[in-house]
Order: sequence, then C-alpha cells, then structure tokens
Amino acid sequence: MLLARLDKPIGIFLLVWPTLSALILAAEGLPETKMLVIFVLGTILMRSAGCVINDFFDQKYDSIVKRTKNRPLTIKSISSQDALLFFIFLTFVSFLLVLQLNGFSIFLSFIALFLAIFYPLTKRFFAIPQLFLGLAFSMAILMAFTAIKNSIPTEAWLLFLANVFWALSYDTHYAVTDLKDDINLPIHSSAKFFGLWTPHFITFNYLLMFFILSYLGFRLGNSIVYFLPLIIALYFALNGIYFSKKMSPELNFMAFKKANLVGFVIFLAFLLEYL
Repeated sequence: MLLARLDKPIGIFLLVWPTLSALILAAEGLPETKMLVIFVLGTILMRSAGCVINDFFDQKYDSIVKRTKNRPLTIKSISSQDALLFFIFLTFVSFLLVLQLNGFSIFLSFIALFLAIFYPLTKRFFAIPQLFLGLAFSMAILMAFTAIKNSIPTEAWLLFLANVFWALSYDTHYAVTDLKDDINLPIHSSAKFFGLWTPHFITFNYLLMFFILSYLGFRLGNSIVYFLPLIIALYFALNGIYFSKKMSPELNFMAFKKANLVGFVIFLAFLLEYL
C-alpha cells in the first residue's frame, strides 16, 4: 500500500478528474458503466504502478531527500526485486482491463506504459521532466476517446493539451517542496530550472490550460453552465499561486493539493454541461 502510495490518493484524483471529463465529452453524456469501471480502475492501477517504478529508479536519491527518505525502497522494507514484481503485476492487471477495449485503445496503452516507465529517467537528462509526467498523465484522455469513438477528434487533443499544461503547473508546485534537496543532486526539475521564475512558469501554464478549455467550450457551443465552473477553478488555481509565490515548500505543497479541487471543479463543468 505504501509503495503504491494508496495512502496518498491525491495522485489518483489528479488522474481521475480529467479521465472522467474525457469520457463524458467523448460520450456527450454519461458513459457506459463498463467504461467508467475500466478507466477508474485502470487509473488507480497505473498510478500505483507509476509510483512503484518511480521509486525503483529514484531510490538512491530518495534516501537523501527529506520528504522521501522513509519510502519503502529507501528503508529496505521491500526489495528492489519484489518492487519490480509488484510493478509487473499492476501493469498486467491494467492490461487485462485494456483488453476489454478496442485495438486503437490497446495500441495507445503501450505508449502510456512507455511514458510511465520513461518519466522517472527523464529527471536525469531533461530540464523539465514534468512535461513527460504531463504526457503520461494525459494518455487516458486519448484512450477514453478511442474507446468510445475509435478516433481522436480535435476536442480530444485540446483536452489532452490542456491537461499537459495543468500537470506542468501542479507538479512544479510539487517540485518546489524538494527544491532545497534537489539543488545538490544530479537530477532535474522545472522548479530547479526556472528558480525564482517558477511562480511565473506555473501561472503561464495555468493560463494556457484555461485558455484552451475556454476555447474548447466556445468551439463546442457550451453554455454558461460550463464556463462558470471554469472561472471558479481559475480562482482556486490563482489563489494557490498567490500564496505560494515566495517559493515556500509548505505553501507550494498546499497549492499542489489545491490542484485536486481545480480538477474536480473542471470535471463538474463537463458533467453539468452534458447531463
């Protein structure tokens, strides 16, 4: 449970809200129960698998960082071999769920798996690894559309892109919490790259996200029922940025947790529009 971080479900919610939004948009209403079960369970399993493989690759560095030094792999409460076996088990069960979908979705699942495995490694060589996290966290959006429509229309790509910018924002908040330790390690993060400009980077990505979501709403002819929650979500996002702009680890972690509320309100925008 601790290795899969099921005791910290915020990561699941950050994946579930955009996935549910994509299912609703693709189905133009409430999707079939089968689709809801497959995607919600798949999201939980793959988030857990992502945590396991991330900790497997990062265990040497996690032992140095204050926030992560007590993770199961760093304190040797579980072996690296057992962690890998657990990762394989989680991905296998996830794949059994994906097999209930069409061929297009199965193909995309392999790309999603590659991104989940590759993301932890990008910290070693890519200045903004949060971009790869955003791509990995957004694959379920494309899979939702292929599962329902067997295609990836423009609105799917717009929602995908908005979600990538959202991940860049909230995971940069998260990166600030480890910045003091990361500075002395040979790993990269957006907070480390942008330094004092980090709050501007977070704001820029959040604004891009809401611009895309607004454009999507106008493109689809959505009503005020869709746009009003977007305004509320933008308020929560900017509120988090305001209180965390001094690069405080504690305040940025609070802003990261506030992202869950942002995602939930955006989900409500799609739900209320297509009920």
